[in-house]
Amino acid sequence: MSRVYCIGKFQFSSYEKYQEALDDIEKIRYISKKMDINENGVAQRLYSLIREGKIIFKSAIGDDYLLYLSDMVAEDYKAISKTTFADRVAGRLKKMSPGQVVGALCMTGAVVCFLIFLGSEYHDQQKIREMERIKDEQEISAASDWLSARFIETLNGEEETEEEPVLAQSDTVENNVYGAELAQETVERPQGPQVLPEYQKLYEENSDFAGWLTIPGTGIDYPVMQAVPESSDFYLTHNYNGEEDINGSIFLDSRNDFEQQDDNLIVYGHNMKSGLMFGELKNYLDEAFVNEHRTIVFNTIYEKAQYEVVAVCLSKVAQEGEEGFRYYDFVNAGNEKSFKQYLKNIKKMNVISGDIDLSYGDKLLTLSTCNNYIEDGRLFLVAKKCSP
Repeated sequence: MSRVYCIGKFQFSSYEKYQEALDDIEKIRYISKKMDINENGVAQRLYSLIREGKIIFKSAIGDDYLLYLSDMVAEDYKAISKTTFADRVAGRLKKMSPGQVVGALCMTGAVVCFLIFLGSEYHDQQKIREMERIKDEQEISAASDWLSARFIETLNGEEETEEEPVLAQSDTVENNVYGAELAQETVERPQGPQVLPEYQKLYEENSDFAGWLTIPGTGIDYPVMQAVPESSDFYLTHNYNGEEDINGSIFLDSRNDFEQQDDNLIVYGHNMKSGLMFGELKNYLDEAFVNEHRTIVFNTIYEKAQYEVVAVCLSKVAQEGEEGFRYYDFVNAGNEKSFKQYLKNIKKMNVISGDIDLSYGDKLLTLSTCNNYIEDGRLFLVAKKCSP
């Protein structure tokens, strides 16, 4: 009699298939931690990712999970009305008198204006969907790398399996040979910092990708690009894919070295009326908003970090030859005297109450955007890196 491996109601005829099932369980657990499938549209998105082969299951457990998602998607579709917009309009026109039809035609100008507005909204929604796609790839890449590491650990016997198989009597299955072969391999570790697993795929797609910026409780949740000296303003008018885009991208100052961690990382983004990019930073002019949104998460491709907002400042771009403090030129302090001078100027520009808790040696993050309180006005946040 051959050995049978069991997980709940599922049975597997070989150790390899049993291991694939364990991997699928870990994937499902990881997805459950990252996403709430009860949220609107999440089940549909997951179902599409699996059907497109971007998330791969290899066992009956994975198939069962896909079936579960398909049932949820079907229920969502049942809740959607089958009546199309065209059907509704046609039905109403049939009920109108000639005078009412003429009145409706007089609304054409207003409709055209509304369609222009819809076009703008469509562009914004396309931008949001693109950001969601990039985040999906980030999460899938992280899950794939994490699960691969777990699989190697399991083969090497470095980690206990949580689910113990129920075994029937059978011949011995040789499975330790894989671990032995892996243990004999010599691993050469590359020098320098390594790109975090969740950002590896995004970095391979565009080597300008520098990390990810998130302000919890807001819509600011974007990839950050690294501007280069030859075209430092490129990402003012181009998106993550290098395509022309009125929204531009969130990008790091071309003078910054985030690998060696300059004293002050300066990140720029447009103040869009739609609220995209850094359009929500103006909310920081409200002190109550500041107190509720002090945390900024900026993960570079090499490390994860949190920052605390300590100052909200208003300034302007100084013209060539004009004297004055240029906050966007403070990249490295150089010495304590220089830092104290910087802090003195920040205190003058700060518009929120309370002391600015900064000391020489602190690592800073500056978020900068436009502000129309004066010509060439700027709004910028100064945040201090939190201790790990």
